[in-house]
Amino acid sequence: MDRLVHDVESWLREARASVAAGTLGSADLDRLAALLRRPVRQRLLYLRATDPTVDSQVIATICHEPVAGDGPCVATEPLDWPYGRVKDALLDGWQIIHFPSPEAPYHDTEIDMLGYEFVLHKLETYDD
Repeated sequence: MDRLVHDVESWLREARASVAAGTLGSADLDRLAALLRRPVRQRLLYLRATDPTVDSQVIATICHEPVAGDGPCVATEPLDWPYGRVKDALLDGWQIIHFPSPEAPYHDTEIDMLGYEFVLHKLETYDD
């Protein structure tokens, strides 16, 4: 939704200038309507962390983008991860929709589970 807010704020700045100049017209309102009709889709971000708290360090990440033909984006190197801590993702507008179970201990020697999994989502507008 950050992009939608940015685009509407930009439209408002231009519309205020048009109002001041006396040139605001129906085409300007049509452009606003088109901005508001763009599809909103859910992005998913899975973060594996060392602890079941939002301050914990991220140890693995995968995201799913709502765009046809694209598979999950997997960042295999820590430098490629978008966030170092779960809280960093929250500060960037992601919302947690699933917290990990605190009963599942983190063991880096176990293959079946790596850390605590947080599932986050963000709504974004897309131009189709």
